[in-house]
Amino acid sequence: MSGEQAAPVRWWRLAPWSGNRLMRGSDRFESSAFLVVVMLVLLLVPVAAAVGTATNTRLGDQARAARETRHETTAVLLEDPRAESANVTWSPESTFRAPAAWVVDGTTRTGQVQTDAGVKTGHTVSVWIDQSGNLVDAPKTGAENAVTAVSVALAVWTSSAAILVVMLFGIHWAQARYRILQWDREWRNLGKAPGWPVS
Repeated sequence: MSGEQAAPVRWWRLAPWSGNRLMRGSDRFESSAFLVVVMLVLLLVPVAAAVGTATNTRLGDQARAARETRHETTAVLLEDPRAESANVTWSPESTFRAPAAWVVDGTTRTGQVQTDAGVKTGHTVSVWIDQSGNLVDAPKTGAENAVTAVSVALAVWTSSAAILVVMLFGIHWAQARYRILQWDREWRNLGKAPGWPVS
């Protein structure tokens, strides 16, 4: 029999419904627990997908509500931008900020805005403000919401699956301890120390 054929046969013989008379009750219990965990892990896929879909819908609603109370405007830089931390050398991931001014209903407002590294004093940048003219974060895009929703779904599935796998290892450890105790008890019933020949 080839290796490809032997493996499924071995798995089938370890199934809880196997007619193998050498299987102990603890073996059947452990294989049943394994099958239950596999089924639960598979059932968690649609559950995680539903959580991700609900998250994406909620974030989309929040983004639409934000667009109704925020709008984009133009601000003029009052100084050259600087890195947020003076001890950090420049890198593509560096964040730069600069004081800027923008006009709301004829009134000039000022504040620190995030900019690119290459802009200079007098350049204009786009900023988002609320109904009072205060700086706010830009509403999340659909792509950003989708990435967050997928991350949430994966986190739900992986964490739940990990808990189930840890439980399965716990069952395996407990069953192994139970079998060792059984063997010790049987050796004691024979009047021999564990490891001695029976004859």
